[in-house]
Amino acid sequence: MRDRREDCHWKRASGAITRIVFAACTLMMAPGTRAEGWEFGGHIKYRYGYTDYRVNDVAAVFGNDPANDQSLDTRLKAEWRERGWDFAAHYEALALAGDSVKTRRALVAAGLSTGGTTSGLPDDRHRLFDLTDDFIDDNRAAAVQRLDRLSVGYTSGNATLRFGRQAVSWGNGLAFQVLDFVNPFSPIAIDKDYKTGEDMLYGQWQWTGLGDAQLMLLPRRDPMTRDLDHEQASQALKLHTRAAGFDIDVLVARHYDQTLFGFGVVHNLGGAVWRFDALQTVETDRDDTRSLVTNLDYSWVLFGKNMYGFAEYYRNGFGSARASGYLAANPELTARLARGEVYTLGRDYAALGVQVELSPLVNAFASVIQNLNDASRYLQLRGTYDWRQDTQFMAGFNLPDGERGSEYGGLPTGLPGSWLAPGRSVYLRAAYYF
Repeated sequence: MRDRREDCHWKRASGAITRIVFAACTLMMAPGTRAEGWEFGGHIKYRYGYTDYRVNDVAAVFGNDPANDQSLDTRLKAEWRERGWDFAAHYEALALAGDSVKTRRALVAAGLSTGGTTSGLPDDRHRLFDLTDDFIDDNRAAAVQRLDRLSVGYTSGNATLRFGRQAVSWGNGLAFQVLDFVNPFSPIAIDKDYKTGEDMLYGQWQWTGLGDAQLMLLPRRDPMTRDLDHEQASQALKLHTRAAGFDIDVLVARHYDQTLFGFGVVHNLGGAVWRFDALQTVETDRDDTRSLVTNLDYSWVLFGKNMYGFAEYYRNGFGSARASGYLAANPELTARLARGEVYTLGRDYAALGVQVELSPLVNAFASVIQNLNDASRYLQLRGTYDWRQDTQFMAGFNLPDGERGSEYGGLPTGLPGSWLAPGRSVYLRAAYYF
């Protein structure tokens, strides 16, 4: 185990690496420095949010009600491809400021875990390389700069091998995921442009007319000791083929010292697309756990407007079928919540979504996640306006609803008269892409 001086040295070194690569990316984007094979880009996103809590919600007890918050997401990308080789480096700076940062710190200090890091921003405690630098860590503000992509790969014929920080997405869920067990998006996430990258070795082999195989080897460190721990690593193999009009996936993995078996299928039904994924987790000290997701989506035209809709059912095998069991000791669910693999407490969920193209530049979205075990729900409404080709404005509402004692209505915290519940919120977002 490294001592504190070694950790400080490692932190300073990783911060220096991040700043050096950032400077290199900036220089490469300057006029006259672009070479054939290089691609550059990025985005800047600003968001303002206003969240209203009920008087006995724990966020109102420990923080300000209503809460006013701001966030900034900046990403710079430099990618190169030539003669079979590829290289990617993505620098990002993420910042949060406002009432919710202070409230989150207060809840963590009181032992009421909110999941993830104390600040709510990503860190690299479990990753092979520490490429994150915390440059603001105040009571009401937090900011990090980091490398979210840093990989090199080579493709020869039908085979590709790539090492470094990258993102891999598996599975066919639209709101929920069961086969995508490495950094899946939250079902209520608004921004799904980029998954958080992981340090891994990735390989893909394609067989003409048969399908392909994908391999993922993902080492991890123990977040407390920073030592490599094989029991926290992931190794996965996914096979894909097509037969009789069905796209079929078969997955086998070793993930956090547990064995996973997965199966997925996609098939066209008329003008709609049907998807199904199932995952079995083999556990040594309890019965195997099975999770699944299935959905159907369809596009159509109504009153001259392009429309899209989907319906999805999700079964969380680690969740509870009774609201009274949400707070019962469930180490497997707690571990997955902490790692960001699942985001729900119940067992059965339905998700519905619809998109309407009001004009070529204006789209409206509505979605609802319904907990089928306790009748609580999470409604999201938003609209987007593509002002220019590279600029988008978005406004939306998040409206949780349910009785006290339900997942989205509020769960008892153990503190007299306080409930852990999401607030009703409204937000405005501006995004510029380059």
